[in-house]
Amino acid sequence: MNQKNKKNNNMRGVSLFMEKFWLALAIASFVVVVYIFISDGGFTRENAQYIVFPLLAGLMYGFRTYVRKRMEKNQDSE
Repeated sequence: MNQKNKKNNNMRGVSLFMEKFWLALAIASFVVVVYIFISDGGFTRENAQYIVFPLLAGLMYGFRTYVRKRMEKNQDSE
């Protein structure tokens, strides 16, 4: 295996790991936010700010997936 293929495989592995990390973080933060909402008696003005965390993690997951697929497409065309 040449150096370029090895580097591409390493980058793909890192990209997949980060993609799974953001998905896990989005799910975990969503579960925590639902728990906070239930324990506080529903959606209130004080706990509304917690929605940001799962949204940002979900956006990062989507971004990482898009970048990985785009990177794989570029590698296939070379």
